[in-house]
Amino acid sequence: MAKKATISVFGTKPENAIVVPELPLAVRNNCQSGKWTIGDEEYGSKLSMTILKFSKFFGSLGQTHNTLWGQIWFVAESGELPKGVVMVTYIKGRSLSDFNRLVASVQARGIEPAEGIFIPEFLKHSGQKPDETGVLKPINYYSLKWDWLERSEWDSLEQAAAVLSDSQNLSRMIDLESTTNMVCLDNLPPHEIACLMAAYSNGHDSQNGDLALPGGESEAANPEAQMAPAF
Repeated sequence: MAKKATISVFGTKPENAIVVPELPLAVRNNCQSGKWTIGDEEYGSKLSMTILKFSKFFGSLGQTHNTLWGQIWFVAESGELPKGVVMVTYIKGRSLSDFNRLVASVQARGIEPAEGIFIPEFLKHSGQKPDETGVLKPINYYSLKWDWLERSEWDSLEQAAAVLSDSQNLSRMIDLESTTNMVCLDNLPPHEIACLMAAYSNGHDSQNGDLALPGGESEAANPEAQMAPAF
């Protein structure tokens, strides 16, 4: 009997391990539909996650310009999104504020929040938005309300720790395409962050060029300076 041919192009996921894609798998929390999406594919509204990395950014993404963003690298624990794969998503506004509230409240208990499981839930809001003619029309939209649970089993956290201990994996956890018009704030002193946000809030246009610190000190060359899908 002839031996079956084999081929290796992309490789397979090792047993009890997490895949870190060569290109970031960007997940959008769609504020219009209240669903998680990758590209045009919807993956429902339910999700719990283990967070591997969190960073703060300022800049523009999709139709939202010059605002504060949170970048979250995570692995899905439940829900319809792919399992065992590192993904990235972005939050702003109410979703970011509630995330910050939750993280601080867990830290205040003497616990590292990343040791537990985060549960984002789409919360429906009503408001008004002008149409093409400028007439205000009622709209519905969603933000994320965050909850947190202590972990009952630790296998997935051990796999996440293994990902973070590998420098090759860390080098893949950079979303350059999504953060084209953003600056990473993680290592900036507070006064530079304040100057940056004030400058662009007062009329600087970051949509047609690299976002830069006032005075010309551009962070665009920083590999951490990144962005994401529209919300």
